Amino acid sequence: MQPRRHRLRKPARLDSTRAWVRSGARVTVKTYAKWYGVDRYTAYEELTAIGFPLPATASQWARRPPVPREERRPVDESDDPDWVWVDGRRMFVVGYTAGGAPFGCWEDELDDGQFTAWHD
Repeated sequence: MQPRRHRLRKPARLDSTRAWVRSGARVTVKTYAKWYGVDRYTAYEELTAIGFPLPATASQWARRPPVPREERRPVDESDDPDWVWVDGRRMFVVGYTAGGAPFGCWEDELDDGQFTAWHD
């Protein structure tokens, strides 16, 4: 099980932080994050919330980077159950393995002649 201080909620963590700062220990964004088991952005936010003076170099943790957007996969125009999306590519399903994984031919690897011979 993780240490108790890693399980503290924010109000209790801030009280504990005030006592930690008063003890004279060396407090930085990095040590706070490691000590309380939070990320460095949270550490920066909570240290500034209690009024702890941080150096200018710590300002890199003042703003979280934007959350990357999920890549949208193309909408399947056909309702053909023989085609499935696997890793962002369409596959013509020939069968399934014992574990349930589809196998077959990738759409971008088929020639038009091969596709019409299989599909018709």
